Amino acid sequence: MQPVTVYLDYLCPFAWRGLELAYVVAPQLALDLEIRHYSLEQGNHPENAGLPRHTPAWKLAEQPLESSKSLRAFLASHAARQQGKAAHLRFALELFRLRHQDRRVLNDDQTLVDAVGRAGLDLERFMADLEDEEDRRIELGRDLEDAGELGVFGTPTFVLPSGDAAYFRFTQLTTEPELAVNLWELYTAVLHNGAHIETIKRPRRPF
Repeated sequence: MQPVTVYLDYLCPFAWRGLELAYVVAPQLALDLEIRHYSLEQGNHPENAGLPRHTPAWKLAEQPLESSKSLRAFLASHAARQQGKAAHLRFALELFRLRHQDRRVLNDDQTLVDAVGRAGLDLERFMADLEDEEDRRIELGRDLEDAGELGVFGTPTFVLPSGDAAYFRFTQLTTEPELAVNLWELYTAVLHNGAHIETIKRPRRPF
């Protein structure tokens, strides 16, 4: 199995599409997916403007729950993580689908419960782990620190077995297996290419 880490934010539709693609590709290419977290809210916060990403002044993991659109979802993600990597991945996919397909609110407890049910997790254990908020915040803080050290600036950011890392902006949802594999191999080939391509960005027509 080839370990691949993906940094994501549940608010981000590009992260949802990227994780869906990676989920389809993983069994075909023997990828071992691990979910970590990066907060767009923290990265774009005015108090962090001009500061290095690894030394933010405003840290999401230290904020009150009611002040954030994403903190509760991140803590819930870490609660799901306590049931294993596969369970965590299923929960993440279902939470993304509830948010970006069903247009549900992330910080609503019923949304989290529904994600647990769809993913087949143990609800009682999930709620107990979620109530252990101090530990969940510590885990989230560690994820965000590691993302800062890596220089993550957007989601999804994939870290490949080679150590190469890149942010991909997925404009379309791709779940057809053959196409998903072709796209994954194309994206990773760009990272490994000797030309060291760092940015590819299409111009947008003004009409």
